[in-house]
Amino acid sequence: MRLLKTKIIALVLLTSSISFAQLPSRVLVGYWENWGNLRLKNVDDRYNVLCLAFLEADKTYPATPHDNKVSDLEFTPTNKTTLKSDIITVQSEGKKVLISIGGGNGSFKLNNNNDKITFVSKVKDFIIEYGVDGIDIDLEQPTYICTSGNQSLNDPENHIQYLIDACKELLSWYKNTYGKKMILTTAPEVKYTIGGTSPWNKCNGALLPFIEGLKDDIDLLMIQLYNSGDIYSKDGSSTGITYKQSTKDFVIVAIESAIEGFKLPNQLKTSGTYSGLPSNKIVVGLTTCASDEAVKSKSEIISIMNYLIGSGPKAGSYTLDNSYPNLRGMMTWSINTDARMSSANSCNPSVAYEFAQAFEDVFGTIDNSIEVLNTKSLEIYPNPTTGILTVNTGNLTGEKITLIDINGKVVFTFKPTGKITRIDLSKYSKGIYTLKYENHLTKVIVK
Repeated sequence: MRLLKTKIIALVLLTSSISFAQLPSRVLVGYWENWGNLRLKNVDDRYNVLCLAFLEADKTYPATPHDNKVSDLEFTPTNKTTLKSDIITVQSEGKKVLISIGGGNGSFKLNNNNDKITFVSKVKDFIIEYGVDGIDIDLEQPTYICTSGNQSLNDPENHIQYLIDACKELLSWYKNTYGKKMILTTAPEVKYTIGGTSPWNKCNGALLPFIEGLKDDIDLLMIQLYNSGDIYSKDGSSTGITYKQSTKDFVIVAIESAIEGFKLPNQLKTSGTYSGLPSNKIVVGLTTCASDEAVKSKSEIISIMNYLIGSGPKAGSYTLDNSYPNLRGMMTWSINTDARMSSANSCNPSVAYEFAQAFEDVFGTIDNSIEVLNTKSLEIYPNPTTGILTVNTGNLTGEKITLIDINGKVVFTFKPTGKITRIDLSKYSKGIYTLKYENHLTKVIVK
């Protein structure tokens, strides 16, 4: 009886660990510079997820590249009282406010358990003081990201594991404190993520273990599709083609790789196969104002997005394997750059105002109402099973389905190719498992 009760409790914990945050069904994310003059409440009203930039360690990074300590984490808005008032105002309008941690100058490294404890404590204090809805992890400097030795996606180097553990502690604390899931997003650079398709830099893919370790908890992955070198497709160098960030293909290839996953080449310090994230967790991140070739015009953004979601023709030369109508939305840096406020801005037309217009051209009028995801069951039989489990996958062809054990460990993933899929579970231990696809969740008992 005690064993059965333990299993039931564990199943409840597992189910809660993969619950969904309360976010709008489509998100337009913008980063708000705390050193600027634009008040948060005056940001273009169409942006419904606002990332405060940044809670950072040592803002003198270029001068002192090895002095960043997590104990130095600070946030220095021009007017703290005004910002707190504005946060309440925009939240009352249905928008979500996150604190982005790190940034270009404020990255840091959790070298030991004490650093992890300090990080968790400082982030808790910030959440309590400012009342934000969650956190965004945005570490950028290689000094604090790249590994000294080798790591695998399932066995991260210590500083990456400490960051994973810290986020899990914060998620648990937030749920216990506020009764809902803390929103967790991340906006890594290309080289630390999909840069793992190419072998040019041994640090490429270094943050993929972080994403793998929190793939059930991350709500939005918003890779910065700028400040980047060339990338390969998810199939690696076998195609012999690289994609430059000046092209529309660069964005399309990057998004498909983030969703579908890929195997990392042997030359990197990070090894393994990145499993990808569901498309409803993926946000297309583009810059609205930069001097480099990453800036896209409004028409380019619209054509890229329409092709990705399957509502428009091919945007470049690259052909997608699938279309992704459930893409969550778009992100830009920065929302302080607004065409209405700076008509002479050298980055026109791709400033925040027209970026939002491109979003509306693709997805329609922005709705800030909370997405309510009703958990559905996958149709399976027999259940309990002693061996072959049959799954009705008629509407899920090509989608990724995951089997998770009672401890929350992923046992395996598969993509159905037909209406019916049969899985042989005879070689797995007896117990309770969970079959999961996005908001589909089904308990499986192996006898």
